[in-house]
Amino acid sequence: MSLSERSPYIRLLPGTTSLGMILKNTHFHDDLLSETYPIQCLVEWQDGIPVLVFQFKSAAYDFSEPLLPAELKHGERGWLEQPRIEVRLLLADNVITDHVAERTFFLPGNDADEIRRMLTGSPVR
Repeated sequence: MSLSERSPYIRLLPGTTSLGMILKNTHFHDDLLSETYPIQCLVEWQDGIPVLVFQFKSAAYDFSEPLLPAELKHGERGWLEQPRIEVRLLLADNVITDHVAERTFFLPGNDADEIRRMLTGSPVR
């Protein structure tokens, strides 16, 4: 299986406590991150690389985002040091309301441990 390509509609934002993923609001509708809207977050491994897979009620919004070590090694690493790896989807609503919607997901322990090991080279915490 070949590695998923990065979505042009997503920007990774590694932080001190979580991995942020900014969704471009020109592609995603404003209430997509509502708690009532079903979203599934999975980790798939492709060619030894973790890929975050998000599945929405409407498949048109589904996306996969590979976590490439070469691209993440120079960014903030605090999110990898947390007891649980937290991924936050962020979507800015239209500019008039100046509101940012957010939805949080926690990665399963075994996947989180493997991601830490792969991205830091350190043993599991």
